[in-house]
Amino acid sequence: MQTSSPPRSLSPVALRVRAVLNEWDPIGVHLIGRGWPDDEYDDLILPILEALDVRPSVDDLAAELRGVVEIDYGLPAPDGCHDAARSLLALPR
Repeated sequence: MQTSSPPRSLSPVALRVRAVLNEWDPIGVHLIGRGWPDDEYDDLILPILEALDVRPSVDDLAAELRGVVEIDYGLPAPDGCHDAARSLLALPR
């Protein structure tokens, strides 16, 4: 999974993916304080939707999420990759 340009408008499922990513907050924008942007992780929405199409295992999706943060964002692996993967896999499509 690689980051991509965010979609121009968000479908209902994309909004649910955004909500999971904002809740997980893998790079810690919550630490900035109030008013952080809702679209901070929108570059992950399309790759996640594509990954969800093949119904990966929790472990596989968690590994992909970890890789994106480590490789594309250049940050250490965040906590909660498995929890985020479980939440994403549980989203209604």
